[in-house]
Amino acid sequence: MEQERAPLYEAVSKYIKRKMIPFHMPGHSQGKGAPKILKRLFGDKFFDFDLTEVSGLDYLHYAQGVIREAENLASTLYGTEATIFLVNGTTAGVHAMILDSVKENEKIIIGRNSHRSVIGGILLAKAKPVFVQPEFNDEFGIITNVKPESVEKAIKENPDAKAVLVTTPNYYGLQGRIKDIIDLAHENGMRALVDEAHGAHFPFNPKFPKSAIYLGADLVTQSAHKTLPTLTQTSFLHIPSKEVNVDRIEQILSIIESSSPSYIFMTALDVARREMALHGKEMWDKAIEVAEYARARISALDGFKVITEKIINGDDIYAFDPIKLTINVQELGYSGFEFEHILNKNGIEIELADLQNVLLFITIGTSKRDIDTLVSVLKKIEPRKEKSTVRMPKFPEAPQFAMLPFEAFQKEFEVVPLKESLGRISWGIVAPYPPGIPVLAPGMVINNDCIEFTEEVFEKGGLVQGSIRYGSEIAIRVVKGE
Repeated sequence: MEQERAPLYEAVSKYIKRKMIPFHMPGHSQGKGAPKILKRLFGDKFFDFDLTEVSGLDYLHYAQGVIREAENLASTLYGTEATIFLVNGTTAGVHAMILDSVKENEKIIIGRNSHRSVIGGILLAKAKPVFVQPEFNDEFGIITNVKPESVEKAIKENPDAKAVLVTTPNYYGLQGRIKDIIDLAHENGMRALVDEAHGAHFPFNPKFPKSAIYLGADLVTQSAHKTLPTLTQTSFLHIPSKEVNVDRIEQILSIIESSSPSYIFMTALDVARREMALHGKEMWDKAIEVAEYARARISALDGFKVITEKIINGDDIYAFDPIKLTINVQELGYSGFEFEHILNKNGIEIELADLQNVLLFITIGTSKRDIDTLVSVLKKIEPRKEKSTVRMPKFPEAPQFAMLPFEAFQKEFEVVPLKESLGRISWGIVAPYPPGIPVLAPGMVINNDCIEFTEEVFEKGGLVQGSIRYGSEIAIRVVKGE
């Protein structure tokens, strides 16, 4: 079986056995010059794998040998026209999708719930973003997905747009009606791009939502590291469509990614692909079983509420990823941030907290014993006398643009207190966390809704990425003199 092979891993292992004397980068010379504290941390063999483009190991941005073989195996597994290894994370994939789809001053329709990398890609392409407002789930206080009807309205108002980019599933594992949106884009002569960062595992078990790869998307990017057994920063860019010029995509990536790609990263992707091909179904069966076990045990505890497949409404929530474990803690009288601190003190690290929930990822490495430990900690936490009144405010609609993102970014900036920024033009990306989505992008005219939302999240314990903190207040960067 071809999928049993891991050609890049095999080639790297074979090269290491040759015990070549290194007169090349990286500077640690296969560990010979590595600091002792790093050797104690990583071990000696780690440095053996940290190679560069030496003989027989191919080159990511001109792949013709073992890297191309590894990518082709990934493409076969995922059922695409081509799949490309990414070493700069899904951000690089998002940027490449946008740069290949829109040119200067052309429009691209995007969800208001897009990751900050989407704004970055639009800035690089010098394109015009058209925002579509996503829906909001009041029960758990989370942004869900954009609806096809909202996308259709944006298409009718912007028939000259060149592409539609949607981000789904969201962080909490909630997938929207992605096929309907893809079909709308194609019916109107537009590219369909999908940021499926949280869906690299979808093809490997029928209990998962269906990947956009199989729903007609032209380009799909996934963060392999988020759910697959690989390393942080490793991702895939999938090209399901025959209409996409693969060579052009590769040339774009050669410009925006590192010219010194990590062989540790690429080898990890190769091996993770092999694991999924050979054992993915059974691995994810076990992980799903652990996740369901966790939901059952936690739901039985007083004061806790978890997201289950019952949240599916066939509209903005069309499918649910069972390995995402969202626990609502309002009944106990805590915000998600407060609850995260308690869990940390008891040896539990989570994926994220928001104003009302904590989110945990169940992976192929999570065991029922881990869940038992978690539940034992939850049982010890004393509820407060009153239910938490902290609520996640609804995400504000996109303000008007005074200039395009790239135009704003080329200007000088000055720093002003957020509360004094009304009417100014945002220079950078401001993304309150939660939800980690840009409330302001370069070129936007700052309005009261955005200021109030950002201040409320900050005052309730959230972070504001892209801001400067001054004690109990925050400031942001605005276009100088505008």
